[in-house]
Amino acid sequence: MLETFLNVVPITIIVGIIYVIYRIIKIKKNKLSVNYFYEIVKFIFVCYLTGLINLVLVPSNLWSHFWFYVKNGYSTGDSLGWFSGSFNFVPSLYKYLIKGELSIGTWIRDMLIGNMLMFIPMGIMLPLVLKNINKKNIFVIAILITLSIEILQPIVGRSFDIDDIIMNFIGSIIGYLAVTIFIKLKETNK
Repeated sequence: MLETFLNVVPITIIVGIIYVIYRIIKIKKNKLSVNYFYEIVKFIFVCYLTGLINLVLVPSNLWSHFWFYVKNGYSTGDSLGWFSGSFNFVPSLYKYLIKGELSIGTWIRDMLIGNMLMFIPMGIMLPLVLKNINKKNIFVIAILITLSIEILQPIVGRSFDIDDIIMNFIGSIIGYLAVTIFIKLKETNK
């Protein structure tokens, strides 16, 4: 997991730098006024999306294979694991409650912490980046992003998991509710 995270950092930094250069050029060219808070939020969102995409859509062995092939050359018999993902259409909660096949500790670590926490920033940032969006559209965007990721994951050698869809969506909702409550509290304290 740490190795996967560390592989995400360089790509995220590169994309972040490219985004900042793009925004500076666009702002100067169009002589736009700058809302620094909004620009920082958009920058963080771009970096978050880059990291998220790298974590969930880039094959886990891509970077280790990439550096190995750079050093040693590529053999046509080698495989990066494309189109080798698996599918789980049965929620783990069902497996735990009905069948007793799952330990709750594993489920909490993998589903709750991994998948839900990974999407809380999505719920926080969507209403900040898309200022004039309503709650219904936030929910639609959150579920579409989650579904898109899950549909693409088997193509890159990862797995489609109904638990991921459920937990990612719940994470987005928690993030959205947190930012909504924070904004309302801030407005009432003015």
